[in-house]
Amino acid sequence: MVQQCLRYSLAVLGLSLLVLGAGPAWAQQNPPTPPFVILNAPATCGCSYKVDLFGNTGQGAGAVTVSWSFIETVDGSVSFVEQHSLNLTSDATGFFEGPTNPFMFLPLPGSCSGHDVTFSTGQISFSFNGTPVQNGTFEINLSDNLSCTPPQGKTFSIGPSSMEGHILIRPGDWVSGGYSFKFVDGAHIDSTVTVTSTLTVPVRCADGSNTQFTVNLGTHDYFVPAANTAWQPTGDANSVLSWDGSALAPDACGGGGVMDNSKGAIFQATVSQNPDTGSQLNWRFKYRDPNAKGKGNVNCLDTTDPRRNKADVCGASWSQTVRDP
Repeated sequence: MVQQCLRYSLAVLGLSLLVLGAGPAWAQQNPPTPPFVILNAPATCGCSYKVDLFGNTGQGAGAVTVSWSFIETVDGSVSFVEQHSLNLTSDATGFFEGPTNPFMFLPLPGSCSGHDVTFSTGQISFSFNGTPVQNGTFEINLSDNLSCTPPQGKTFSIGPSSMEGHILIRPGDWVSGGYSFKFVDGAHIDSTVTVTSTLTVPVRCADGSNTQFTVNLGTHDYFVPAANTAWQPTGDANSVLSWDGSALAPDACGGGGVMDNSKGAIFQATVSQNPDTGSQLNWRFKYRDPNAKGKGNVNCLDTTDPRRNKADVCGASWSQTVRDP
């Protein structure tokens, strides 16, 4: 079992990092105010964990908003960023606690062995009744190894495909990804298609170096009736159902630099059918950074934002169609 605890003291006095159980020694940092990026912690690729958070505002009962991101780095390059935000309520003593959420470190193609996989957090903010907290405590516990079973099925990729053209991505931009699929012919029986996928965005930095970041599109199940050959979950590129995951772009180049995305993006998926019909599927994907298109910083999965319904904001074009192996 892996058990790690990362503790954040948001006081100006300093930031302490505590590791419960075996692990490396941790240094201290002294950021004046959040957000900040902490030191990396080792992680096991392909494993999922529980994530718990709690803290104390030191200011009594009220509304607490906690925002943070998880960052996975593989062999020195940012591989995956997942943004989280919770609205909580502190009690009379100032204590608050968030629900337990699962978090999975993405499995690499094939085996994770031989790769340097690390975990860190960034872009942490912590407010009480709408005012940033400068003194208080906030802890995230990454613990309880739930599973180390990679997704099963056929793995394939599409791209790099540059349907979005040459765009400039800025740290903090919402980047959304989605896909659709359909059975090649109508000879199949009823089946549930399970898809675990990612969107990888290669970028070039101002210093000429190349890096990339990955958006987790999650794991989804789609029931497809017998003989159905329609696009799943929808063929409408403007529908919210055509988007499967989104994340805030990391500062992959460092120093808040703009990330030049001219090569497009890469979609990778592991797919299984239950029961296995023996029939092949056609696949296509899309991605979008509305801010890079001058349309505002819009999360294409956020149904509360009316801008996402506009075709020129989130109606991205599909890639070429590829048949799974």
